[in-house]
Amino acid sequence: MFEDYFDLQLQLAGHYAAITGLPFDAAVDTCTNLRRRLGLWSDAGEGRWHALLARLRPLGGNRPAALALCLDVLAAHPPAQPAQPFGCFSYDAPDAAGTLRLHFMPPPGTATSPLAHAHMDDRRQELRALFAHLRQSQAPVRAVMGVSWLYNLEAYLRLFPPAYRASVAAPGFALHLNGSSTWGQVLDWRQAVKPGVRDAVRARLGHMRPGAPWRAFPLQALAASCAVGHFHAWLA
Repeated sequence: MFEDYFDLQLQLAGHYAAITGLPFDAAVDTCTNLRRRLGLWSDAGEGRWHALLARLRPLGGNRPAALALCLDVLAAHPPAQPAQPFGCFSYDAPDAAGTLRLHFMPPPGTATSPLAHAHMDDRRQELRALFAHLRQSQAPVRAVMGVSWLYNLEAYLRLFPPAYRASVAAPGFALHLNGSSTWGQVLDWRQAVKPGVRDAVRARLGHMRPGAPWRAFPLQALAASCAVGHFHAWLA
């Protein structure tokens, strides 16, 4: 299922290695979300991830061999599907300043577009459940933040309180490519590669800037944030 997705990531990593002089395995570590997709993001997966990078290193620009290796790892150890108690939404625990990081990922097996207008009530109910859980747990949340390509979409923005929507802007920090905040735009809600986005990324590789590889994507990840009270009021 992920063959085309992995192949595009390896192609981008190979190009990044070529223009920066980094070893191929370092480019894979920097410019792909393969570690997450292979279920190796946790501390428990760190050793297996570095073992995979060591096997990728001598392959250099041999993308078919690198792809076959990644697919073999996926087949041998399919990542466990995490519980998703809040449907499409999840969060990272608040940081030292009390800022919670919000994430959006449709659960496996989603049958229709989760951002279709007919499903807006479902998504808001998921947000209500998430923030009710936070209040009950008395988590020290002061603010909510998100970074995602999805903030380019009105269908996503309409889920959130006005103050959060109004804050959307280009982030004032370097983006990373080891999650789905940028790479997510390549897949549709069925987790299939979007041919138009794939082709757009490939067409932009020749203009990739070493200091900003995320610019190779058609949509740039944007950041949003506001005080948590705006969410509680919006979802009341």
